[in-house]
This record gives sequence, C-alpha cells and structure tokens, in this order.
Amino acid sequence: MLATISILGSRPPQPIATRPLAGAHVTTLGSLQTGVNGLGRLALRVTPPSTPAPTAAPPAPAPAPVAVRPAPTRRPTPPIVGVGGAAGAQFSLINQDRAANGVAPLAYSAALARVAQYRAQDMLNRNYFSHYDPSTGQLAFVGLLRLWGIPYSTAGENIAWSTNPSMGGINTMFMNSPEHRANILKAAYHRVGLGVASNGAKTMVVEVFSN
Repeated sequence: MLATISILGSRPPQPIATRPLAGAHVTTLGSLQTGVNGLGRLALRVTPPSTPAPTAAPPAPAPAPVAVRPAPTRRPTPPIVGVGGAAGAQFSLINQDRAANGVAPLAYSAALARVAQYRAQDMLNRNYFSHYDPSTGQLAFVGLLRLWGIPYSTAGENIAWSTNPSMGGINTMFMNSPEHRANILKAAYHRVGLGVASNGAKTMVVEVFSN
C-alpha cells in the first residue's frame, strides 16, 4: 500500500481529497500559501588589512626573493551521505531516479531521517497506515518537523508498506504511482530523510522531503 502528501507552508492542513489509484490508497493535499516558516542565509565578507604607505628610507640591497605560498582555499562542507542499510539503498534508488530524469540529486538529511524513522516505527508499533496521527487527527510528519525545529517552506512525505522487504520493489511501487513519483522527482526538494521499520511480517518505508 502507498500514500503520499506534499505541503507548502506550515499552517494546519485543509481537508484532503482521496481517490483510488491502482488498488492503493493515495492522498494529495492542496497547497497552502501562507504561514511559511522563515529561512535565513548568512554571507561573510572578509576585508584584507590595509597596507601602510611606504616611507623614504636609505637605499638598501634588494632582498632575496621569497616564495609566497597562497592561502589554502576553504571548501564547502559536503552534504551528509553516511546512510547505510535499507535506508541507504532507498536513498541511492531515489537519486538514481532523479538522475535518470535530469533532476539534481537530493542531499541526505539526518534531521529528516529522524522524522522518517520515527514515523515508520510508530505506524508499525501502533498498527496504522496514514499521514495523520490517529490520536490527534493531525499531519504526523508536520508535527514532528515543528516539534524538532526543522525549518522548511515546502515538504512532502511518501509512505508505503509491503510484505516484501525489497527496497527495489518498494521503490518501483513509488515510481509507478504518479503522485509518489512527483514527490521523488520534484526539483524544489533538495533534502530527503528515509525511515525503514520491519516486524518480520511487513516492512514500512517513509520518505520525507523538504527544500
């Protein structure tokens, strides 16, 4: 079974429309245009120290040439890619799908993975399958993003469960569904976190995307 959802902003969701898709239950939430969380960017400008004007001095022998070593260039910190196991396999498959469709790869986000893993394990433990927490009726992954202070202006979630633990098979299910495929290939998303939980009888997979 599959389900997917995407949101803009951070206000409580409006009612959603549910429609069948190839035997799976798929939900899509309309866009919310207000209440966007604030994001910031910091730029640093480094000004070299000024050189004092030269003063007159008695002639002196020219100094021997001195080799000047250029200052090392500081490289940006690469995105976190240290993800393994089933989640790592799913992460690789997502970026393979994006590359095959001309979309930039996603960076792995440990913060989003925390949300995704919690969601996967919670659905398995409480035996439900929904974007909404049955005890509150609220979007569960959005509540976790807020609870843990994870900023976003657009975010989405794909969820699936299967009796077959193959990540390749689950990824094929996602890509064969237009709504899930749209989340995976959405160019506005730049980060993803994956959660995988299994009880031996079934495997739950959660993909959480954000900008």
